[in-house]
Amino acid sequence: MFEKMLRWLRSLLDRMFDENSAVSDIAISDKMSSAIDLWTRMYEDGGPWCGKDLHSLRLPVAIASEFSRLVTLEMEVSVTGSGRATFLQNELNSFFDKLRNYVETGCALGGVVFKPYVSDNGLSIDVVQGDCFYPTTFDSSGRMTGAIFTEQIIRKKVIYTRAEHHEYANGVHKIENRAFKSNSSATLGSPIDLTEVPEWAQIAPEASIENVDRPLFAYFRIPLANRVDRHSPLGVSVYAEAVDTIHDADEQYGRFLWEFEGGELAVDVDEDLFKHSEQEGVKLPKRQERLYRRRSSYHGAGSEKNFYEVFSPTLRDTSLKNGLNTILQKIEYQCGLAYGTISDPQVVEKTAEEIRSSKQRSYATVKDIQKALENSLDDLIYAMDKLSTLYKLAPQGSYKVAYDWDDSIINDPTQRKQMFWQYVTAGKFPFWRYLVEFEGYSENDAKAIEAETQSSLTDPFGFGEGDSSVNA
Repeated sequence: MFEKMLRWLRSLLDRMFDENSAVSDIAISDKMSSAIDLWTRMYEDGGPWCGKDLHSLRLPVAIASEFSRLVTLEMEVSVTGSGRATFLQNELNSFFDKLRNYVETGCALGGVVFKPYVSDNGLSIDVVQGDCFYPTTFDSSGRMTGAIFTEQIIRKKVIYTRAEHHEYANGVHKIENRAFKSNSSATLGSPIDLTEVPEWAQIAPEASIENVDRPLFAYFRIPLANRVDRHSPLGVSVYAEAVDTIHDADEQYGRFLWEFEGGELAVDVDEDLFKHSEQEGVKLPKRQERLYRRRSSYHGAGSEKNFYEVFSPTLRDTSLKNGLNTILQKIEYQCGLAYGTISDPQVVEKTAEEIRSSKQRSYATVKDIQKALENSLDDLIYAMDKLSTLYKLAPQGSYKVAYDWDDSIINDPTQRKQMFWQYVTAGKFPFWRYLVEFEGYSENDAKAIEAETQSSLTDPFGFGEGDSSVNA
C-alpha cells in the first residue's frame, strides 16, 4: 500500500498543489520505499515469505516491542513553569499513556511523526506511522521540514483520500489540504472539496503560521545508520540489518515443526485387518485416523512382510533447536540486543566478558533511541506551545521540560551497584539509601541496620557507657 500511494502522489503532485507550492517531489528513493513496505509486512504478518506452508516466529514484533519496553520502561516527562506549562502537561498525559505503543511502531518502521492539531477538546496529537507519511524536504542538518500526510476513509464502497502537505521555510509553516474521491483502490480518483466529507469539513484548505523556528510536527527517527539508502535522512527499522536472518529463523522454525509432524507415531496396517463397508470402503477406527495408516495387502509367495509395522523414528529436535538458537543469537547481535533477549538465555555459550559486552551493546542502542525520542518530544511540545498561542487555548507563559529515563535501564546494573558502593565507602552516599535501592530493604529497616552498624563500630565490644563491668 505504501508504494502504491507513493506512485499516486508523485503522479498527481502537479494537480494536487498549485505552482506556488513548495513541494516538487517526494524525497523517498525506490530503495527506501521498498524497504519500508518490507518492514511493514514483516511487522504485520511476518514477511512475504510467510504463509500457509511457513509459519512466522513473529520476531519483528518481538524485537520492536522489546526495544520499546526498554526505552519507555521508567520514562517520566514533566512540563513545569507557568499556567501554559500546566495546560501542556494536561494535554500530553493521554499521549504519554500510549507512548510505548507509538515507540514500538516507530522502531518497526524506522520512524513516526507526532503532529499536533487543534480539536474541539483543545489540542490533540496525530501519530502518523512510517508508512503513512511522505517527506518532501529536509534541511542541511537532516531535519524533516516538509512532508505529505495521507488519510483515507471508506464509506459505502467509496474511498475518500486526504493529502495534507506541511512545509516549513524561513520562519513560516504552511499547510495545504487536498481531498480526492475514488470508486476503486487502483486510483486516487478525482479532486473534491473537503466539505464533502463530514470529518474534514472544518479543515481549512490552506493555512500559514509565522514566527516559528522549526516545523510544527515532530519526526521521531530511529538513530541507526541507513544502509538501505546511504543518502537518505530517513530512519530505518531496528531489525533492518537482520531481515535475511529473520527469514532464516522462520525457515528453521518450519523445519523444527516438520520434525514433529513428520516423525509422529503411526502404525502401518494391512487393509485386510480393517473393517470394510460397501458404501465407505475401508473404515479406520474412530478418532484414530492419525495413528493408523492403511497399506495394500501383499501375501505373495515367500513374503515375510508383517501385517503391521510401527513408524516411530528418532526425532532430531535437539539439533534443530540448537540451530534455531544460534540464528536467534545472530539476530540479537545484528539488532543491538543482548544475548538471551530472544534466544534461550540458558544456552548462551559466551564468556563473562562477551555477555557483559552484549549487554552494553543493548544499553547503548536504547540510550541512542531515548535521545532521539527526547528530541522529537521537544519538537512536539514546541509545536503545541505555538498552536496554543495562535488559537489562544491557554495564557501565554514559559515552560520547562524535564526527562527522567532511569539510568539503571541504560547502565549495567552490576557496575552501577559497584559505583554506588564506592560512594558509600567514601562517605558520599548514605548506607541506608544503598540498602533501599540495591538490596530491597524498606527505608525503616535500612535505617535501623545503619544505626546498628554505626553502634557496633563505635562500641565494638558492646560495653556501652556506664557499664559496671568496665570498672570490675
